[in-house]
Amino acid sequence: MPRPRPFLAAIASLAFAVACSPPSGPEPAASAPAAATTTLRIGLSAELGALDPNAFTGNFLMLDAIYEPLVTYGQDGKLEPGLAESWTVEEGGEQVTFNLRDGVKFTDGTPFDAAAVKWNFDRWVGNERFSFFRASQVIEKVEAPDPDTVRLTLSEPYEPLLQEMSIVRPVRLLSPKSAAADGKFQNPVGTGAWKLVSNAATGATLERNDEYWGTKPQLTKLEFKVIPDSQARIDALTNGELDLLGGSYLSPITPVEAQSLNGRDDVNLLTGAPDVSTMLGFNSDGPAGDKAVREAVIKAIDTASLAKALLAGQAEPAKRVFPPGVPDSGTDLPLGFDAAGAASTLEAAGYKLDGETRAKDGKPLSLRLLIPSTPAEGQLDPRAMASAIASELQKIGVGVEITPVDAAVYYDERAEGKYDITFFETLGAPYDPSSSIVSLFTDEARAPLWTTPAIEGLVDKALFAPDPAARGLAYQALYDAVAADAGFVPLVYRPRLWAVRGEVRGFDVPTTDVDLELTGVTIG
Repeated sequence: MPRPRPFLAAIASLAFAVACSPPSGPEPAASAPAAATTTLRIGLSAELGALDPNAFTGNFLMLDAIYEPLVTYGQDGKLEPGLAESWTVEEGGEQVTFNLRDGVKFTDGTPFDAAAVKWNFDRWVGNERFSFFRASQVIEKVEAPDPDTVRLTLSEPYEPLLQEMSIVRPVRLLSPKSAAADGKFQNPVGTGAWKLVSNAATGATLERNDEYWGTKPQLTKLEFKVIPDSQARIDALTNGELDLLGGSYLSPITPVEAQSLNGRDDVNLLTGAPDVSTMLGFNSDGPAGDKAVREAVIKAIDTASLAKALLAGQAEPAKRVFPPGVPDSGTDLPLGFDAAGAASTLEAAGYKLDGETRAKDGKPLSLRLLIPSTPAEGQLDPRAMASAIASELQKIGVGVEITPVDAAVYYDERAEGKYDITFFETLGAPYDPSSSIVSLFTDEARAPLWTTPAIEGLVDKALFAPDPAARGLAYQALYDAVAADAGFVPLVYRPRLWAVRGEVRGFDVPTTDVDLELTGVTIG
């Protein structure tokens, strides 16, 4: 039930006082109780960008607040109804039919129906810009046989399809009436629990969608404030200027900052199970094309000490491609710290110490470690980690040239192979594992982590497995093959950290870091 507006609550309180007054003699006026705050103030690390669900610039959580999918991603990867009440996968798996919710409208009043869904799907199905997830490639036909039904015909059975219907970009649904006549994006209009009021470089405001079909939030307004400096955001939380911080794509909290917040009476620090892995990847066209070099690098890095020293005990050392909580993450890989073994591996491969650096055939063994000069959105600060890794490798005679470049240049240089080693991350829920294995292990990606023809074949077997048992075996075979190639170094599982002022009630760590789950949140 929605809260009474403060003005109406005051009138009701006054009426009650008048009705209960004795007939003679004035009584002192009773002050009305202060109304509870219904505006949540949220920190942002950067401005939100264009909130087009078919582009790659808008903030994930803002898109999640405004737009909704047909299928939602629940706890432990369970798929739940979103704008589709139900769905049916036909025998053979080449056709999927969605039964849409009745009575739903976009916030501009446009009816949500099958025609609107088809219009949205036609914007990305078959578009090469979205080849990072296979749904865009395997959907052959989108039909709207009646206003309540959408039918997808696939080129072949594709089990991850339903999970990929829950991702943020590009499958969230935009009002067709909000676009220009040529279909170009104009205004962010969805069916979600929140609607955009303003969006500027300094922040943004969302208001509750009072016509929302689902459970309405108790909060009425969200005010986002852009504060680029991380410590300044922490200060704003602790001095009462902000109510909420956290999440990889909203206002990340560093592990050191989390340690400083832990134990405060006026702030609640919340930690969620990790869903992203940070890894070190190799360029096979340089010195790391030698498997002995890759094996030595893997053995030389003490990931347990790395997690403890750099991440203040807020992260775990990684032992898989994906954290254990991700569906089909498999089992821990047989990779471990062994500095003496790393040196022996290089020695046996002909890399002999020449002073402090090893050399082979007169050429020093040195690796270019490419990093962004500032942390990319949602990622850990690479500078301290790069220095620690360089120090570990130098102990076994491997030179490291740390090359920090501007973030935009970084992704271009990584795609062009201008590195020997560099950092990679999985995409996180709800993209994992299907979208991540395409982006990490196939040539379809702009900059894959590790790929060979054999590896790409294993990716296809995992994606197109006929049943859960076969799928689990196929994923494990993929992970084992990449590990056998010494194709990457699992470093840490990225921590999921959030913090709220003590007055904020009902906030839990969201299911994923691209969700803005505020339905049950109140203040005061």
